[in-house]
Amino acid sequence: MNTTTATISKSEKIKDVLNRFRSISPDIFGASVITMEGFMVASVTLSEIDEGLVGGLTAAMLGVGERIASEMMNSRMSQIYVKSDNGYIICNSINEETVLVSLVNSDAKLGLIFLEIRRILPDLASLI
Repeated sequence: MNTTTATISKSEKIKDVLNRFRSISPDIFGASVITMEGFMVASVTLSEIDEGLVGGLTAAMLGVGERIASEMMNSRMSQIYVKSDNGYIICNSINEETVLVSLVNSDAKLGLIFLEIRRILPDLASLI
């Protein structure tokens, strides 16, 4: 008898969590897990978004955020976000090596987005 076990890679499990997060609100148009060095672990974004660019720019933003938190607050950064005319880029620490990057429309209710981010971070942390 031939049995096949369906094994799901860690990256696919992370993508499943990101897809679940993205499906919560139409205002979330992208979600990625990125290392502090800017390497993409998993991503569910629109096809026109350059994942390499997201990773590189996120690493730069995190470097500044970490420095500000450390130097000015004597603390570790937990969240940083940038607002533009088209929406928000929200970065939340998952652990010391990875972050969740959420791309959100400008019409989003940020309180609800932040609540959902807090709910999803433990799920991601358990997979990484």
